[in-house]
Amino acid sequence: MDAKPSILKRYGGSLFYRLLASFAVVIVLLISVNMLTYVYFRSTIREEIVKNSSLNLSATVENYEKHIKLVRGLLISFYFNDKTEILKNNTLHFNYSIAKQEQLELQKTLNNPMLYLQNVAYYFSDIDYVIDKDGTREAGSMFGNLYRSPHYPASFWKAELAKPFTFSMYPSTEFTETNAFYSMPLGSLTPLVVKTFSNPKFGIIGFLDSAKMYDSFHQVKTNSAFYILDQNEAPLFAMSELPEKPIRFDTMEQKKGYLIHGTDYYFYEKGPESGFTYVNVIPFAAMTQQIFHLNLITITVLLLSVLIGIAVSVFFSARFHNPISAILRSIQQVNPASVPQQSPIKEFNMINEKLHDLFKVNENIHKDLHYKNSLLQQYVYLCKAKMIESDVQNIHIPSDTEKPFRLILFHLLYKERFVGGMGMDQNRASTYIKEFINSLFSRYWEALTLQMEKDQVLIILFGDDSEQQALSVVLRQVADILSLDKRYCDVTIAVSPVYRDPLAFNPAFEFVIGLLKQRRLGEGVQIISAKEALPDDLLLTPSEEKEFTANLVSGNDGVTVPLIRKALKKAAGKQASVFQMHEFSKDIVNLAVKSMYSMNVRISLTEDNRPPSALLYECRTLEQLQSFFEQFLTRSAEGIRQKKTENDYIASFVTDYVNRNFGSDLSLDALADKLNITGAYLSTYYKEKTGVNVSDYVNTVRMNKAMELLRDTDLKVQDIAQLIGYYSIASFNRMFKKHTGFTPGEYRRASAGS
Repeated sequence: MDAKPSILKRYGGSLFYRLLASFAVVIVLLISVNMLTYVYFRSTIREEIVKNSSLNLSATVENYEKHIKLVRGLLISFYFNDKTEILKNNTLHFNYSIAKQEQLELQKTLNNPMLYLQNVAYYFSDIDYVIDKDGTREAGSMFGNLYRSPHYPASFWKAELAKPFTFSMYPSTEFTETNAFYSMPLGSLTPLVVKTFSNPKFGIIGFLDSAKMYDSFHQVKTNSAFYILDQNEAPLFAMSELPEKPIRFDTMEQKKGYLIHGTDYYFYEKGPESGFTYVNVIPFAAMTQQIFHLNLITITVLLLSVLIGIAVSVFFSARFHNPISAILRSIQQVNPASVPQQSPIKEFNMINEKLHDLFKVNENIHKDLHYKNSLLQQYVYLCKAKMIESDVQNIHIPSDTEKPFRLILFHLLYKERFVGGMGMDQNRASTYIKEFINSLFSRYWEALTLQMEKDQVLIILFGDDSEQQALSVVLRQVADILSLDKRYCDVTIAVSPVYRDPLAFNPAFEFVIGLLKQRRLGEGVQIISAKEALPDDLLLTPSEEKEFTANLVSGNDGVTVPLIRKALKKAAGKQASVFQMHEFSKDIVNLAVKSMYSMNVRISLTEDNRPPSALLYECRTLEQLQSFFEQFLTRSAEGIRQKKTENDYIASFVTDYVNRNFGSDLSLDALADKLNITGAYLSTYYKEKTGVNVSDYVNTVRMNKAMELLRDTDLKVQDIAQLIGYYSIASFNRMFKKHTGFTPGEYRRASAGS
């Protein structure tokens, strides 16, 4: 009777037996949980999947049907409103005022994101004209540029309007918006048409956003597929590939249900309103087979794990227990009487007691490590936020955070020839340059190197002004090495002064960012360490801008090219930075593009249709900028002249007549009388075809002729005014100053002085 208590007392609190018992409990729990999970899953998962899939599809059908009914009703209301009736019944005398009202109404309606309508187009097929939310345009421009798809050109819609139906939806496809500079995908859109039998020349075309409707209306299941079939079981929309052998759902007696085809379950339901068939495909058979095989493997592995677990439990329990027993014996030899019984496990009581003093000794060490780990953690988060490629293990954190520091920022300006010449992408090249810079500076200073952007490398140097001379030598050495690759990359090096406040990092970084914008014209490597005065913002004078615009829309590159070359040379003479020159150039390009866009002129400067901004980025000398604009403006003038040759009789007549008869009566009514049309129609028509008002074009021609006469003749101002059609010297002076910024006399004196 006394032996049992002594055995429990002797072994019950031992770490060995407690570990062994814990391993055994874990093994039993794992077996129980896995067996219960397998039995439950096998009996219920199929029923749950079938039920949930059916409910999910029913909800999807209800959402789609309600939305199709809503959109159809909305388009019908547009079709039969009063303004639409006026437009479609009088296409010969198109009412642009009512068209503008309809456009505004469309904008207001389509602002509702819950309609999932990307656009609505009123299509008048007899005049090939379209009204949408952004304005009015020809059908060829609408369906060939703004909403372009090889499946739905303008000819397709014209043929569809002639067919006998009132409402139809078409298969979704990818649409793109294209112009002279880029091609932008609009996503997958589902077109639909509302029309009447009585008017085959007018219809309303809507563009539903297929992807957004799918995301909103359908609850996606993993590995599932979804598609919609029309009344003839032709595909309207699909989020996966359709089966090679089509399944006929119209032969099913029920309007909803499911069937097994191959290894998949096909859940289908027909919409009561549209008659469409909605299909959701679940690869349940394959999933069940995989789960069955997985459970067989799991049971096999589990049995092996039990056997191995028992053996490993005994092994590791002994391995844990034996070293601890040795430690206990050593500790007991030092002070065997200092072991308080505070825990059921006696070994831990003694170890904790004896290690208590060691923890106190190392307390300061832990505090110091914690502080440094905190700094390292902040850097790691910075790397993650900025997606910086950095080897955290090799980072040397300064031991004294109060040390003065300075920032050196390298801006890498790659050139177009880089990709073909270097045989690597820019990101990898930036990484190599960062490692090179880091290795060089780390030889002499305590430094931290970060890659802030794909083309920016930042170095934080810890030190004071006493090392300025050595820094200058190293910077010059870096510049000489980087200059060897100046054919492929220009570099700007911005150097900040020394900062002694550790909280001044952000101001220091903003300072070096500002220095980058002071790079002067020229290639190679530039080192900038101090802010310098830059000229004010570069702008064309009002007279230069008007002269530039007038000659641009006239296709006169003989004037625009020298004018811009002169403006660029003037800006370079003011010691403007590359950043300022680029901003100035962008303003000129935007002004030209805006004018050409209004005239529906499209040009391309490169074979890969890169935008002008990308070409401007590589222009870092005055000669490169001038060469860019010579090509850009010459191509622009060619496009404008070509466009003007394509203009119809009315626009050509007005342009030619004004240029030949600038001294005659050129009022809007006078010009309209010569064409036997109204002044209002001529104004709207000419603006739409050329992008310029008639009166503005007349004033531009007259003012250009006046400037020519003031420069090249000695005629009196009053005589010049009469020659160009002004019989009041006051009105001529007022218009001339408004156009050029000078009075006629001031302009003549300025021209003579230059």
